[in-house]
Amino acid sequence: MKKNGIIFWLCLIIFFSFNFAFGQGLPLIAKNLEVADREVKVGDIVSQTKDGIFRSSIPYDEKMIGVIGENPVLVFGKATTTTFPVVTAGETLVRASNLNGQIKKGDFLTSSSKPGLAQKATQSGFVVGKALEDFDKDEGLVLAEINIQYQYFPSGKVSPKNVLENILSQMGRPENFPQVLRYIFALLVGGGSFFAGFFSFGRALSRGVEAIGRNPMAKRSIQLAMFLNLTGIALLTLAGLGLAFFVIIY
Repeated sequence: MKKNGIIFWLCLIIFFSFNFAFGQGLPLIAKNLEVADREVKVGDIVSQTKDGIFRSSIPYDEKMIGVIGENPVLVFGKATTTTFPVVTAGETLVRASNLNGQIKKGDFLTSSSKPGLAQKATQSGFVVGKALEDFDKDEGLVLAEINIQYQYFPSGKVSPKNVLENILSQMGRPENFPQVLRYIFALLVGGGSFFAGFFSFGRALSRGVEAIGRNPMAKRSIQLAMFLNLTGIALLTLAGLGLAFFVIIY
């Protein structure tokens, strides 16, 4: 019984420790990795190259693997004199600049031409995460949520042609497969809703005209039924198109 009580209190302490750490917005997941670039600092974005891990120096670098962290909560891998904790998920400080404009809370961040520094992402490409606070300095540290992914930014009007071109441009990259599936799903939903609504509208209109011809005395009630039917079809079609638009944008 005493042993069970000790285990219970240990579990309780661990649980509240993690809750406190998560609540403080500390880095959540990091890996100790061998870093070839000896000039890295805390907050630098790093990328995997053929010569090893170096500070990212290409905007929207698809080789980004994380951010150099300081005292992460969870660290995997053995620490040595040549390793650094690379944060791959969670909240941490990121070195940033205003090269691509001032950073606002909620803006996506990506790598820049300055080694290790993040900048505001304004076009489709790989991002390192999202800013959790405003940043208006030339260079400095900004709190960000790390989540490396390909982020799509609509350029101009969203049209089937633009979506199709974007799908074709991304299909060559295996890491973009989820993004491609999202666009295909949006096209299926949007196209299916439009054609289903179009044919249903035509059928309902044709049947309504035939019904009025067969029973002119019930013209008013038939017209009311047609109106309600057509309104429902229009609303469902718009809902499908809206869902497709939502999938593309968000």
